[in-house]
Amino acid sequence: MLVEEIETCLSGQERVREAWRRRLHDRKFIHREDFNAGSVGVELAHLSILACENGRFRFRLAGSGVRAAFGCEARGLCAAEIDLCKDSTMWTELAAKALARLAPVSGRTRLPDGTVHYWLRLPMSSDGVMADQVLCHDRYLPAESLDDPEAAARAADAALRLDSRLAA
Repeated sequence: MLVEEIETCLSGQERVREAWRRRLHDRKFIHREDFNAGSVGVELAHLSILACENGRFRFRLAGSGVRAAFGCEARGLCAAEIDLCKDSTMWTELAAKALARLAPVSGRTRLPDGTVHYWLRLPMSSDGVMADQVLCHDRYLPAESLDDPEAAARAADAALRLDSRLAA
């Protein structure tokens, strides 16, 4: 598994990062209540919130794209309890890195099955005082997405839409 820590690669990730940046208010992390979920549009489906609890990361929120990638509802589960997360550094180690650095961490990882996981980790706070949560943006795209990741992201969004599945 090749983990590359690189600047944001997808326009949707940049939209999430910019929405996070606008809510910093001279801090290095945002307060969870300050985040305007409506400002990220369709990217909301690919957001999750991880809470650091006794050194473990538990999902407090998981969008429909995240649930589709995992094949289950993640809310309330620890990352180690989800097959796609448990042997992966993109969830616990990189969430911990974002909290330790108090800075965004982003990149992409090619998974053993060829899927490319684009990820973004942003420090966040449950109380506005201490960074103890991580706002995550995750896209799992097919291997050929490296040729045109934006087109692959649009296709993935279309596949998530209920009305497009009903029309098929």
